[in-house]
Amino acid sequence: MNYFDVHDIEITDKIGNLKTESSGVIYSTKFFPVFSIEGEEYIFKPLSKTKPLLTPLFSYSEVYWSYLFHKYIDSDTPNYYLAKCKGIDKENKKYDERGCLVKNILQEGERLINLLELYQKYPDSLVDISQYINYCEKQYDYSDILKSTFFTERRDLGEQLSLQILCSILRRDDNFHYENVSFIEKDGEILRIAPMIDFEFSQMFLFPDVEEYHREKSSFYDEGMLPIYHYNEELSLEENYATFMNIIEYGSVYQFFDHTESELVLKNLKTIVELYPEVVERFLKSIKQMKQEIMNIEISFDSSFLKEFSSFDWKPSRMLLKGEVTEDDERYKELKQFSEENKIVLDTVKFNKQLQKEVLWSINKLEEALLLLLRIQKGIIPNVRDYRNRTLYNPVKRYPEGILIKVLEDTVNNDKKKVKTQ
Repeated sequence: MNYFDVHDIEITDKIGNLKTESSGVIYSTKFFPVFSIEGEEYIFKPLSKTKPLLTPLFSYSEVYWSYLFHKYIDSDTPNYYLAKCKGIDKENKKYDERGCLVKNILQEGERLINLLELYQKYPDSLVDISQYINYCEKQYDYSDILKSTFFTERRDLGEQLSLQILCSILRRDDNFHYENVSFIEKDGEILRIAPMIDFEFSQMFLFPDVEEYHREKSSFYDEGMLPIYHYNEELSLEENYATFMNIIEYGSVYQFFDHTESELVLKNLKTIVELYPEVVERFLKSIKQMKQEIMNIEISFDSSFLKEFSSFDWKPSRMLLKGEVTEDDERYKELKQFSEENKIVLDTVKFNKQLQKEVLWSINKLEEALLLLLRIQKGIIPNVRDYRNRTLYNPVKRYPEGILIKVLEDTVNNDKKKVKTQ
């Protein structure tokens, strides 16, 4: 079976709808059609024309990563399959007919409860995520969540959550927010963590049409996985080591100037290594086995599914479908023209080669980070003199650390002066 074959279905054949709700600061409700295929329920997850950064590669990302995680990490991960649902756009204008089919993971009487709802049910003074806003292209802090009472008492769920976080880092998920982690509840009891079911925002599949930005995002992520540190010859070895360990513990000054919050990746890895080293050891074995498959896998793209696209197509569509403007609005016309002028026909050969290179690099980089943290956890002192935080593409262009420290100090002092004068 070719996992990248496109299956054809029709909206008139659906047996019902799956209703999903987001419960964060921004509330939304989605209805996905459900189909009966060979006696089992499958959900059609369409591409949404209003979703930020949307391209048809979102669906290919779902198929690609679900296949790898199902085979090498967690066999409960449901496989996604490319599909076109004829007529869905007539039922709901914001949905494209293209998307994925995925098997329903819920049994009779079960429901999903995400992390936000979990902490509403089990409040914890260590965790306050009630006011978070779901922004894509940023990282989220899971360290306090993993250390909270709920996961301390339910280590089985903490292990499963840690594994899912590691998988999100492997695929470099740019939208692994707190509503993307769910648990399965029945009769008021949390049974288990829900399998991984959302793989759209993998960095490897984002911005294929804006190469410079795509590479910059990769470098930010690379540098966020390990300490941003350079050996200082003016200091002793002991002082350098202390600086290095301080960055691992508390982060660098760059975290205050990074809108992506990429250093949270290292923070999450450090927490997982400290709490669940056995999960990390198993994960390392799994991704080592995955490498050979990465060398051989090649996506067979369907040109009628891909079509021409731009990473900016969603902007005019969102404005129009959210009712913010009409087609006569100048803002809409400008964005529509911009997206049309920037559409590309994907070079599939080039993309497959780049995907292989970037996924292998991500595996190797993640191995390097985890092995370093495991060694430190075991009391092995790293060689800070020869340490390098390598990137696949060009390193991130940053101001010198000393300048940023001065800017930060001035900002703090100015804030203090404002408080005194009020």
